[in-house]
Amino acid sequence: MKSNLLLTLLLLFSYTFLFAQTVSPDTKVVYKQVGDVALELHIFTPEKQASSKAAVVLIHGGGWNQGSPSAFYRQAKHLSERGLVVFCPQYRLRKINGTTIVEAVEDAQSAVAYVRNHAKEYNIKPNKIAVGGGSAGGHLAASTAFLPSLNKDITEEDYAPNLLLLFNPVIDTSKEGYAHRLVDKEVKAAGFDSWENFSPRQNINKNFPPTLIEVGNHDKVLPEKVARDYQKICQEKGLECQLDIYKGAEHSFFNIGYGKKQGYEKGTINKWYFEVLQQADNFLVKHKYLKNNVEIDIPSEAIYPIRKQ
Repeated sequence: MKSNLLLTLLLLFSYTFLFAQTVSPDTKVVYKQVGDVALELHIFTPEKQASSKAAVVLIHGGGWNQGSPSAFYRQAKHLSERGLVVFCPQYRLRKINGTTIVEAVEDAQSAVAYVRNHAKEYNIKPNKIAVGGGSAGGHLAASTAFLPSLNKDITEEDYAPNLLLLFNPVIDTSKEGYAHRLVDKEVKAAGFDSWENFSPRQNINKNFPPTLIEVGNHDKVLPEKVARDYQKICQEKGLECQLDIYKGAEHSFFNIGYGKKQGYEKGTINKWYFEVLQQADNFLVKHKYLKNNVEIDIPSEAIYPIRKQ
């Protein structure tokens, strides 16, 4: 009886520790001022920097409507502990700033350009910058590989990614993809021809760097068919695109708190979070951003929080 009680207490403690521990950036810096809006980079710096002197920019999602850099704090903390300098940018959002997808792309370009143009300050190599993101943030990350500069003071070379880490990204804004009508309306209002100008799948070219895509096979924002076609196009053009599809997973499955969204109790540990982080870590090792492979510990209590019927 006592042993069972002790085990229960230990499990409760592990849940509490995992979810309650505070993760926060080491510093913040304003990378762009737009009127009275100051946009910040939330920066995680390693105690011991990797010999690659590489950096990662992780862009949060939220449909270009909402969200916060804190969405990637846990992943950023892990990667900084592995020796990388990690930047989580703010960008203008519809619900807060009354902006569109166009301004979000502008800010993503500015954020990556700031990192590259301040490489010496952060002791990083300007040709070792991985850009990643989740959902709409994945779209913003991918957009840095093909969209021309929307900012007068920077060039495409300033923000071009050297590696892409995409977590259930919006890689298609056609009718097969996500937010087709809204994107088409917003980009036309900004003077572009159509939604196609801002859709990664329709603009894959030789400048796209090696890409990692993580997605669930039940994702409605990025359907499996679209993801597989994206990979096929990349391969036909001689580009590297690693696509990992997780059975039973829906949109945002890579987040630590995904289980609650699926109807599980608070504190349910999401196994996919650790597996996706492992794949990202492995991809960074493969491309020499990190030196040695590590095995990320997955709590024994972790489960795949597949939606309950």
